[in-house]
Amino acid sequence: MLTPEDTLRLNVLISTCVAIRIDVYKLVVVGLTKDKKEQTITLNPTIDSSKYIQAVQKLLVSQVLGSMGGYPSYLKRWSRMGQVGSTNLKSLLKIGNIEAVVAVSNSQNLNHEVLDLVWWCATNTDQQAEIGRFLLTRDFVIKHPIGKQIADYLLEFLPFTDDTTQLIDTTNLLLQDDLISPQAKDRLWKQGQRKPAFLVGFIERMQGDLPNNNSTMALDESIKELACVNSEQGQILLQAIAHILKKINQEHVLYRTLEVLGSYLSHPMIQPLSDIEQLQIQAQTVAEQLGLESEKIKARLLLAGVSEHLVVSTISAHSLAGSAIRKKLIHTLNPIQKALQTLTT
Repeated sequence: MLTPEDTLRLNVLISTCVAIRIDVYKLVVVGLTKDKKEQTITLNPTIDSSKYIQAVQKLLVSQVLGSMGGYPSYLKRWSRMGQVGSTNLKSLLKIGNIEAVVAVSNSQNLNHEVLDLVWWCATNTDQQAEIGRFLLTRDFVIKHPIGKQIADYLLEFLPFTDDTTQLIDTTNLLLQDDLISPQAKDRLWKQGQRKPAFLVGFIERMQGDLPNNNSTMALDESIKELACVNSEQGQILLQAIAHILKKINQEHVLYRTLEVLGSYLSHPMIQPLSDIEQLQIQAQTVAEQLGLESEKIKARLLLAGVSEHLVVSTISAHSLAGSAIRKKLIHTLNPIQKALQTLTT
C-alpha cells in the first residue's frame, strides 16, 4: 500500500531518529535526530490519505515495536491511567501515534530523559493541550525549562478552550510557581471577573496569595472562629467566591467553588451535609455550644459545611445548565450568598 520510495524513507527515519510525529493534515512525517535536528518526509499517497496514514503508522509500529497489528489496544486503554512501563517509553515516541504520546506523558515512569521528546511529539497535534496539562501535573516538569514552554503554549491556547473543566484545570496548573509572569497572572485574574472558570483556578491554587486589586483590608481578627475569614486573604477569597456564585451558569464551576469554600472554612464541629436547611440547623446548634451566637459566627459555621453534595443531585436530576442552575437552586444558593455577604461586610 505504501510506495517503495516512502517505505525506504520511513525506514531511514526509524533508524536515524529518536522521535517521530505525523502531521495528518499536511501529510508529512517528521523525525527528530539525537542532535535535535528535524528530518521531514512528504508523503505521496496513492490511495485515500487517511488509509495511507494508517499504513504509515502500521509500518512504524511493526518496525519499532515488532507488532503487526498496529498500535497495541491495551496501551490505548492505559494511555490516561499512567500504567505504561518505563522500558518502552522511547519506543512509543517513534511510532507516530499521538495516543502513544499521551500514554508516555501520563506514565508514572516519565523522566527528564524523555520529557523534551514528549513535548516535541505533541507539537502541532490536536492533543497538544491535553498532553501539556498532563505534563504540568509533575513537579519535575514545573522546574524544568520545558515547563515554561508548556505554560506559554497553554496560556496562548486558553482563549480557544471551550470546555469549562479544562479552563479551570489549565488555569490551576498555570498558576504554579513562576511558570507564567506576574503580569500574565494579573491578566488572568481580571479575565476571571468576566469568565468565572478562571477564578476557580485561582481559588483552588493560590489560597493565601490571591491578587489584591481592590485594596481589600483585613477585618477584626480577635475572634478565633473568624480568624481565617477576617484576614486580608480570607476576605479576597470570600469576595471572589461570592462573585463566582452570582454568575453561576455551569455545574462544574459550582461544584468546585463549593468544595473550595467548605474546605477553606472547615470546622471540627461541622459536618458537610446535603441539605441547606440541615446545615443552618447545624450552624445554629454549634454556635450555641460555642457560646458565640453572632450572625458572623453562624455564617462562618454554615459555610463550613457546604460541598458539591448540596447541589449535585438536583442538577443531575433535572439536567440543569446555564441560568437554569441559578433559578432551580435559588433556595440553596441564597443562604450561602447571604452568609458570604455577612462575612465580607
